[in-house]
This record gives sequence, structure tokens and C-alpha cells, in this order.
Amino acid sequence: MYTLMHISDLHRSRSNPTSNVDLLSSLLTDRQRFSTETPPICSPDAIIVSGDLVLGLPLGAAQYPEALRRQYDEAYDFLARLADSFVDGDRSRIVIVPGNHDVDWNMARRAMQCVDTSEHDIQELLSMPNSPYRWSWKNLEPFRVADQDVYENRFRYFWNLHKRFYNTAHLAFPLDPQRTWNFFEFDNGRIMICAFSSCTNTDCFSFFGEIPSEAVSSSYLQLAAERKEPLLTISVWHHDVQGPPRRSDYMDVEIVRLMIDRGYRLGMHGHQHRSDALPVYLYNSDRQTMAVVSAGSLCAGPERLPRGSSCQYNIVEISDNYLSARVHVREMSTQGVFGPGRLLGLGAGSHAKVQWTPVPTSPVVNMGRGGGMVNAAAEQIEDLISTGQYNDAIARIDVTGGILGEYGRRLLSEALFKANNWKRLVVHLGNPRNSEELVRLVVAAIALRDWRKADEALDKAESSGEFPAATLRDLRSRLVAEKRIK
Repeated sequence: MYTLMHISDLHRSRSNPTSNVDLLSSLLTDRQRFSTETPPICSPDAIIVSGDLVLGLPLGAAQYPEALRRQYDEAYDFLARLADSFVDGDRSRIVIVPGNHDVDWNMARRAMQCVDTSEHDIQELLSMPNSPYRWSWKNLEPFRVADQDVYENRFRYFWNLHKRFYNTAHLAFPLDPQRTWNFFEFDNGRIMICAFSSCTNTDCFSFFGEIPSEAVSSSYLQLAAERKEPLLTISVWHHDVQGPPRRSDYMDVEIVRLMIDRGYRLGMHGHQHRSDALPVYLYNSDRQTMAVVSAGSLCAGPERLPRGSSCQYNIVEISDNYLSARVHVREMSTQGVFGPGRLLGLGAGSHAKVQWTPVPTSPVVNMGRGGGMVNAAAEQIEDLISTGQYNDAIARIDVTGGILGEYGRRLLSEALFKANNWKRLVVHLGNPRNSEELVRLVVAAIALRDWRKADEALDKAESSGEFPAATLRDLRSRLVAEKRIK
């Protein structure tokens, strides 16, 4: 059994802050109770930190940026103490991702300019994929991200903490905090964890979560290039994947279904400040499933907790067959004291079992490493794509004569898209089979200014009823906006 401690949303309350000493002593005392629980709980082998390391500062804060630096210094000190106390100081056994509170709002605002959008429908501009436009409800004004370099620096304090924390760690994979995904290896290679940033377009005016499909696909290709075959692949991000109608700060669950297709079987996130667990399904011929587990806030103040909830964290015990896990929720029902909590979505018990389907074995894997022409060709193409040699990858796919089947189709789509080979991509994806292919087809048609092709693709996708409404709506809005701008 391999055990993960899952903590999230470390931001402290301004009105009732918790010190690092008090917080760490609460966790250590709770660990002493693990062996007496029913069932007993294992001590963690590794730690997941799913974002919101700090509370952050509002726009125009008088104490900016000194107070923000102090918040990150406090977060670093806590994470360092946590590593020393729970994983023998081995920082490679801790996974950290950013959350929406880790975005420097003041830096993001510095990158934006107020713009005149009177000749355009602001809703359409805002709903374009990767739209540079924002709307301030406070001032009722439209903004545009005008300086992308400054905008990217809204994560500079998180990047600095990340680099500082892992500076001396011995890692299986090199880390880049500015990349939207990074891999960690655990349990002697049996478990791989990918740390995703779900804050791609999060800032002072934009609160929704998003993980680019390219990040999921690139992580998949990285594992293939490294010739890794873990028994369990886990994804970690920050935003939750469901919310009530009036909320706009959660993430589209469709990206999780893409993760399922790429072999991820356990997802872990925070943001909703409440521990929970739910299954996510991908209904295809394999009926694949994934378990998604959220951790409550470790130390938020009562003003930021859902009604009836207290500070929480999870212990997730991976079964020996790597096809299920037991999730224990620990809750601070008394100030400074953690104990058994409640998983409201699973009968309100303090622990529950979650499970997932095995990853379907592909024809390429069945051949064995280096065990045939199919496997060798696939590995070579994956290597070419992962190193940016897209045209060489395309040429290599062309000479395989279709032996890669459906996997070859995916590789060719990836290579053509990254090579900006729009004309051939339109032909290749003439009948898109999933959301990712539809997005790439429409993007390619827009790049070619082939409005007829883009409209036909969307009309056909809408009439089929097989594609997510949110994806169709976003693509249609982008197409309308592009037609007006050009």
C-alpha cells in the first residue's frame, strides 16, 4: 500500500491566522492517532499540495508587494517543515501545483489596458478560447491583456518558491514551474504523478480554471518518450470540476475526460474547500473511469469555508493492485485538533473506497518494448514530437503505411497541429472523432480563413449530439469573433 497526504488551500485567514508552528503540531498530533483509528490509517509516503499556498493581495493593496513576499516566505517555511516532519526532508516526495490565490493580481492588472469594444459583442470576445479580453464588474469596463510577458509574471512569486523548494531535491524528471505540467515519480516507478496548472487564464478578472488539452497530450507523450509504464498515473490540479449555476470559478470536466483517455486514473484537486470523492466516466467502447478526490482547505478562516465545514485534509491509501484507494478525511472540528471528518458525497463517513478501471492495453504496448516494427515506429515518432521535430514526425508517420492505426491518427494530428500545417490538418480531421480533433479542425480552418469549412464542421458536430455543448459554444464564439475582426 502506498499512501498520500493530500492538503490544499493553505491560505490563512486575515482575521484569525494560523501559525506554522500551530498547524504543524496539529498535523503531527493527528498522525499519532492514525494507528488507533478504525480502520487504521497508514503514515504518508508522499504529500500532494493542490494549490493556493497563499491568500494573495487585492488590487491596489498599499502593502504590495512586501506583504505578498511575506506570505510566500511563510508558505515556504511551512512546506519545508512539513517535508522534514513527514517525509524525512525528501522534497522530491512532495508535489506542488499553483492555485488561483497564487496569482499576483496586481501584476496581472499591470499587463492589461482598458479598451474600446463598442464595435464588437463583448460577450463573444470574452468567450473566445484563450481570449485576451477581460471584464471588470466593479468598474463595468472591458480590458485586454496587452503585455503577455508581464502577464506571465503574475506567477513570479509562485515560481520563485517552487525553484527554491526543489533546488536541492533529487528528482526523476526535471521541473519547470513555468510549464503547465510536470512529472513526479513515486513507489519505484509504479506511480507517476503529473502536476498540472489549472490557472492558465486565471487573473484578477478571470476566475475559471483551465488546463490546456496540449498539456495533457504533452504529458502523455513525455511518458511514452521516457518509456515509462506505471501501474497508476495520477493527475493533480487546483480547480474543482463542478459548481452551482451562479459560480464561474470551476473547471470544465471535459479536460478530465481527456485525462481518462490518456491513461490517468486518479485525479486530486482542491479549491472547493470541502473534501469529496466522485467517479468520472468516459463512455466509449472501453467504458473507462477515473476517481477524482478533492481536499478541503487546510487552514482557511471560517469566512472562506462552506457552511457546515471545517478545515480538512485527506489521506489517500493506494491499494496493492493500484486499481482502488481508500480516502480518509481528517477534519478540525475543534480548534487545533484534527480527527475523523465527513465525506458528504459518499454517505458522510470518515472514509470511503474509490476505484477505477484498468488502462486498456494498446496494440503498441502488447508488442513489448523493442519487440516489433509497430512499437519501434511509435517510439521514434513520439520522440520526434516531444523534441519539436514535427515535420520529421509527419514524414515518419507517412512511411509507416498505416500500421499504427488509431494511435497513428492521434500522432499525426498532434504533429500537424504543432507544425501549423493547417491545410493537411483540415484534410486529416475532416470527420473529427472527439473534442480535441474538433477544436484542432476549427482552429486550422480559421487559420486558413476557410469560414465555410469551419461552419460546416461545427454544424455537423452540433447535429450529431456527440460533442460537449461548452466546446461547441466556445468554438462558435471564436469563429464569429474572428470573422468580425478580419
